[in-house]
Amino acid sequence: MRIKITAGGIHDGEGKEIPVGTEISVADHDDGTPHPWAGRFEVISGSQKGKKGANNDGALKAEHHGGGKFNITQGEQVLLEGLSKIDADAFNAMSDEDKQAFVTSQAKA
Repeated sequence: MRIKITAGGIHDGEGKEIPVGTEISVADHDDGTPHPWAGRFEVISGSQKGKKGANNDGALKAEHHGGGKFNITQGEQVLLEGLSKIDADAFNAMSDEDKQAFVTSQAKA
């Protein structure tokens, strides 16, 4: 897929940070896990749409990030990081209105 870098922290094979705004082609990440760069790029062409683990419907979801931690995402954007599985399960059980209220309250904190 073709992506555009939208946030820092993505490095090339030589360890140099790729500048924000750079467009590159990468392999589609379709193994069922969230993309490790989630929230730091936007898909320009090709996509993970329909792939397990890709939050493409714009809904607020707590998804596994790795190392036993979960992130709250909306589409490809990461809104809150570092939740435990218990907190992630509780978040996913909330109504859409409660999810939005929780994310809003955490952004103000």
